Amino acid sequence: MSGPSLIRVTTEPPLALIELDRKLQKNALSMALRNELETRLATLEADDAVKAVVLTGGVDCFSAGFDLKEVLATDFRAFGHRAVEFTEQTYFFAKPLVTAVGGPALAGGFDLAVSGDVIVAAEGASLGRPEIRFGINPLLTKLSQRIGVARAVRLSLTGEILTAQQAQALGLVDRVVPAAGLLAAAREEAARIARHPLPALLAVKRAGRAVPFMGTRRAIEHEFGLTAELIAEGSVKRALRDYARGLGIATTTEEKGGP
Repeated sequence: MSGPSLIRVTTEPPLALIELDRKLQKNALSMALRNELETRLATLEADDAVKAVVLTGGVDCFSAGFDLKEVLATDFRAFGHRAVEFTEQTYFFAKPLVTAVGGPALAGGFDLAVSGDVIVAAEGASLGRPEIRFGINPLLTKLSQRIGVARAVRLSLTGEILTAQQAQALGLVDRVVPAAGLLAAAREEAARIARHPLPALLAVKRAGRAVPFMGTRRAIEHEFGLTAELIAEGSVKRALRDYARGLGIATTTEEKGGP
């Protein structure tokens, strides 16, 4: 990566914290920042010591969206192609992602926040899709999976900017906390997730991104297929036996007092 870093990464296994660091530009998602974020996410995805990641822009601003200077200066066919790749890389990040939203999360910044499996917002945060005001259609895919198609369409049609409390009432935000406690709360959510085995966490993420687009039978088959992969690895059986013993349930003939 050339030029100064636009992202700060702190790794504290089993967690990692990514902070967007383009503060003077309201963490606008320039191509350089997006490229760096994709690279950092790929590195953390490959790090077996990291089970969950917190993504934030800090307490004052999550992100105002794509860098408008670049949007206006770039042929949109080329810009749109890279925007799709960035959206795929962030939304399909393999590990659990907690987004910590302080201040505005708008347009492309809103979509980045919605990539979180858990979304924590500061009391003064604002989240919304102002693109319709400029004659642009906002993305529905990620938002509709989180709050339902009807609510997602309404929010996108109106261009309404939500407070953190309004976003929580819609089911968009999971938790609202004082700004001073934003990162601590996000780390707490990530740590709660990271207590569990990484392969199971990865399987839940895979299912969460795939099953909404499948028929019911296919989705159930897909999830049981993931379960079969986990059990075949071996450690799951040991964990199940330990769990059963803790409940006083016999799992072998010897434990039953058999021959």
